Amino acid sequence: MDRQLKCPNCQSNIPASDVNIKELVAKCQHCHHVFNFTDKNYAVKKRPEMIMPAGIESFSLLSELNIEISWRKSVNSFLTFFTILWNLFLVPFILFAIFSGDVMILVGISLHVLIGVSLLYYTLVCFVNTTYIMVNHYRILVEHKPLRLPFYPNRDIGVHEIDQLYTHEYVASTTNGKPDYAYAVHLKLKDKSDIRLIKGLKNPDQALYIEQEIESFLKIEDKAVKGEIPR
Repeated sequence: MDRQLKCPNCQSNIPASDVNIKELVAKCQHCHHVFNFTDKNYAVKKRPEMIMPAGIESFSLLSELNIEISWRKSVNSFLTFFTILWNLFLVPFILFAIFSGDVMILVGISLHVLIGVSLLYYTLVCFVNTTYIMVNHYRILVEHKPLRLPFYPNRDIGVHEIDQLYTHEYVASTTNGKPDYAYAVHLKLKDKSDIRLIKGLKNPDQALYIEQEIESFLKIEDKAVKGEIPR
C-alpha cells in the first residue's frame, strides 16, 4: 500500500529528497520542522484518485488542460418553482399598470420586479451556462459563457503565482432554516493571498476533481491547507 510521509507540525507532504532513511529524520520544506519518523502515525495514506464526476468534462494535452462544467444539473428545483411563481404573481399588476397608465403602481412594485428579474436571470444562467477552465504552463483562465453572472468573475492567473489548491465547503443559502452547502476551489498564492477560482459547485467530488486535475497537470504537490475538506 502506498504511504506518504507528512509533517506532524503542518501536515504537508514530505518529498523523498528531504527524508534521511539512515537517521530516520525528515525536514519539512513548508514549515522547516525537523522530526523523527519512527512513529508509524507519521505515515498516512495518499489521497485516493478522484474519477470524473457527472457534470464535468475534462481533456488534457501535453501543453494544455481543459475542464468544462455544465451548471444545468445543479439547478435548484425549489428556486426554479419559486422564481416562476414570483414572476407570475407580478404579471397582473404590471399589465394593469401599463394599460391603466398608473405609473405609481410600477413604482410601488419596483423592488419586487427587480427581485423577480434577478431570480429569472440567475435561473436562466444555470440552465444555459458552461464554465470553461483552461490551464497551460503559464496561466489559468476561467470563463463563464454565454451569460455573465455577478459574483462569478472570470479569472486570469499566472501559474508561477500559485502555491497550492484546496477545496472549501461553505453555506450558499438556507432552505426552511437548514443550510444549503456548496463547494469552491481556492488558490493559495505564494504571497499568502487567497483567490477563489470557482464556486457554486453542489457536489464536493466536482471541486475535488478540479483540484486534483489542475495539481496533477501543473505538478503541484498536494499539501494540507487549513479549512479544506478531506478527500
